Amino acid sequence: RRKAFDLLDAISRSGTLSIDCAELHIIVGVAHCFENDCMGTIIQDNVNPIEKVEKSSLMIAGTIFGESTKKLIADKTQLERVQNVFPQLL
Repeated sequence: RRKAFDLLDAISRSGTLSIDCAELHIIVGVAHCFENDCMGTIIQDNVNPIEKVEKSSLMIAGTIFGESTKKLIADKTQLERVQNVFPQLL
């Protein structure tokens, strides 16, 4: 955080250069590790890797936006599916 503010300070020349229009983009990197390869995860472990990634994405989005998972999903069909797959998430 300190480094980000130091960079902003350097770019704006300690506030002497005005920044009239700016956007802030934040990238959140996430890695998912499975004990087996993709086919082994699906067949041997009987785990859908896409559902695990979806659950993580919903948890991260809820944290970033400060909203419940229900408010993040607009489509009622998808909300019902998520409720069936991840009842503890809602």
